[in-house]
Amino acid sequence: MITDGGKGGSVVEGMEAGFPGFVVRRQPRLLANVGTLKRIAMAKLSSIRMISASFSGTRLLFQPWLTMLIDEGHRAFVVGVYRTDSALSEPEGEGPTFCLRKSIWRRDADLDSARKVSELRSYLSNGDQIENRFTFLNHSTRPGVIRGTEEFVASMGEAGLTLRAADRADMHWKFISLEVGDEVRAFGIDYSPITTSIDLVESTLPQWLALVDGAVAASAIKPDGPLTITIDRSVPELLSQPGKPE
Repeated sequence: MITDGGKGGSVVEGMEAGFPGFVVRRQPRLLANVGTLKRIAMAKLSSIRMISASFSGTRLLFQPWLTMLIDEGHRAFVVGVYRTDSALSEPEGEGPTFCLRKSIWRRDADLDSARKVSELRSYLSNGDQIENRFTFLNHSTRPGVIRGTEEFVASMGEAGLTLRAADRADMHWKFISLEVGDEVRAFGIDYSPITTSIDLVESTLPQWLALVDGAVAASAIKPDGPLTITIDRSVPELLSQPGKPE
């Protein structure tokens, strides 16, 4: 509700409490089009912050080390390596110290499914929109992917990331968002490889993605039960907030 502030402007209900507030009078209608589906899917892909699971009765928390969100237009996916606090500082036992994540959104399949459901909000609220795969491992089970991630992260820290102009309308990567959380550095960068380029990232990324794909598909250490993820608030907010054009 917008009310007259009495000084030629307006205030939002809740502002008197020191922050802009709002009241959801009714849930907005969601349309089964690519814009709506992609907006929700990208929020789901980028919202996972931590992963936890139990192994032999011990609960472990895996935090992001290197994550990449890549948009190819017809699909978008996140590939990530998450690790425990003890991953590089304590002797490794038989349990996992790393979690690999591969999460994919496929535009055409999502649009086809969304047009067949009777209740779009319920469809978007469940897990069918995104294909998720989580694989738990340690140095001993899949050393190649851990070593490759270490080298990739180290190279970005040593050489830095130089962004230069590019003109590649046919580039299959439309957008890249990477985040690094290392012992001595934490940074993120978003860019479009269509108009700009980071040579170090684009020269190393195909090999790293192949390493992760191979490790995700291999046998892994099984958790005791379902895993738990910690997410940003963005997904539930997108599904309930008013005022967003579809």
